[in-house]
Amino acid sequence: MPSTAPGFRQLEMFVYLADVPEEFGPAHLVLRKHTADLPAVPDRYLRAGLESRSRFHDGSGSPHLYGAQVSAAGPAGTVVAFEIGTVHRGTAMTAPRGARYTMHLNFRPPGVQWGQHRGWAYSAGQRDWFKFVERATPRQLQAFGFPPPGHPYWTPETLARMALRYPGLDLTPWRQPG
Repeated sequence: MPSTAPGFRQLEMFVYLADVPEEFGPAHLVLRKHTADLPAVPDRYLRAGLESRSRFHDGSGSPHLYGAQVSAAGPAGTVVAFEIGTVHRGTAMTAPRGARYTMHLNFRPPGVQWGQHRGWAYSAGQRDWFKFVERATPRQLQAFGFPPPGHPYWTPETLARMALRYPGLDLTPWRQPG
């Protein structure tokens, strides 16, 4: 769950090692002014015609998002910087023999040790992951990078988003004062 609380915000970056014109499939991003009120679920917005049975996928075509997206095409050396909760997507590579060479970097405050580990954040939409999270203890979840109960990360906002994402998870330990 990305947090908007001071001290927990993170910065993502794509650094282009070679030119990434539109035909090489650059990222497209949607400015936060268009997405500030989106709920935590769904977290994937599919183009019209793509079907999914996951509650995390919006299959409406999301014209309001696709219409507001901005291309991040650019020359080698371009740095595309965005906050972790920014709606973004890859686009189709249409150039024959096209290639996109990038580095993906993340800056986070030192107290956000769980930020952008290859772990629960990347598994968040998987059915098996939901089953695990909804049965796990707070200590077990800490092993995967969840902040412990009582940590200042757990604001009313992040707890509400967790409840939406994992409706079977008993959030009582996180709601109790530390």
